Amino acid sequence: MLIDTHAHLSFPDFASDLPATVARANAAGVTQIVSVATDLTDARRVLAVAGEYPGVFASVGLHPNHISDSWRADMQELAALAGQSKVVAVGETGLDYYRSRDHAMTQKEMFQAHLDLARQRRLPVIIHCRAADADTLAIVRANVPDWQPWGVMHCFAGNTEVALECIKLGLLISFTGIVTFKNADALRVVAGAVPLESLVLETDSPYLAPVPQRGQRNEPAFIPHIAGALAQIKNVPVEELARITSANARRLFKLPGF
Repeated sequence: MLIDTHAHLSFPDFASDLPATVARANAAGVTQIVSVATDLTDARRVLAVAGEYPGVFASVGLHPNHISDSWRADMQELAALAGQSKVVAVGETGLDYYRSRDHAMTQKEMFQAHLDLARQRRLPVIIHCRAADADTLAIVRANVPDWQPWGVMHCFAGNTEVALECIKLGLLISFTGIVTFKNADALRVVAGAVPLESLVLETDSPYLAPVPQRGQRNEPAFIPHIAGALAQIKNVPVEELARITSANARRLFKLPGF
């Protein structure tokens, strides 16, 4: 059994076939999915989706690229949504300087607000980091709570040093279909260095479909391809990798057992 720790089932990409998407995931052995919000409107949709499917859970947050003048007010409503029973995390949140640093200060303030909310609710945090390793690590170091694991570095694409520092600080590391890409040798080296006990799987659906589905819309049913690639990297049977990564995800998000 496998867990997709990060999908966007509320996105329009799945509007026409969401029931079939969830059914395909279940048929592929993916019995639990964390559907992750990117803004306030999306958070409401994510909760609606989670309410329809027993194996789908919700995370509520504001993506760092979705900055608006109302973000502080949005955080107040997110705080209320975070108390609902199927909410298992806060996020995705974090920093993204890939295209511009123009909103870096606001991104940092938003990130801190999410970390404060997560601590208040005793929920884990789903952290987005793109081209912002130094600032992300600085904020993470200043906000380590009194429990572990307390969050996950989503769609990890950094180097081994950053990955091991995040693990030291109490975070898990999540890999996507990128590890199956032909040009991802450097990331596979990082994956090889991450202990199995710190590893979880995600699709980031509808993005980043793994080989052999690359170029298609991604969906949770494709998690077995990611698991297979990581099992090969770690030189363990795929069943063992599935068991350990699923246990890690359940521990992080406090998901019910299979």
